[in-house]
Amino acid sequence: MKEQTKKYLINLCKILLLIMVVCLISFATMSGAEDAGFLKNLLNALPWIILLAFVLLTFWKQFLGGILVVLFGIFTIIFFSALQFIWILFLISLPLIILGGILALLRKKN
Repeated sequence: MKEQTKKYLINLCKILLLIMVVCLISFATMSGAEDAGFLKNLLNALPWIILLAFVLLTFWKQFLGGILVVLFGIFTIIFFSALQFIWILFLISLPLIILGGILALLRKKN
């Protein structure tokens, strides 16, 4: 693979992961906030904030961050019973596994 194509793919994966995580954090924070209040509802966003930390880690340690994103994607399959709810599998779990896997496989050679 050409080096420039590899860079574009890596950056695309990182940007897609960031967009995905920001959307998930926003949804987790806002859903149910009208009843419980914004601050009490922040606990719902905690797993996604952890995922944000993993995604941000990919900017410094791409391989390690990619592996952690893949593991988080596997965790979502188990935690959200994604095999029974196919839309969760295709909208959350598989994109995390695929994008994290690409970042781990295309790690920078130092």
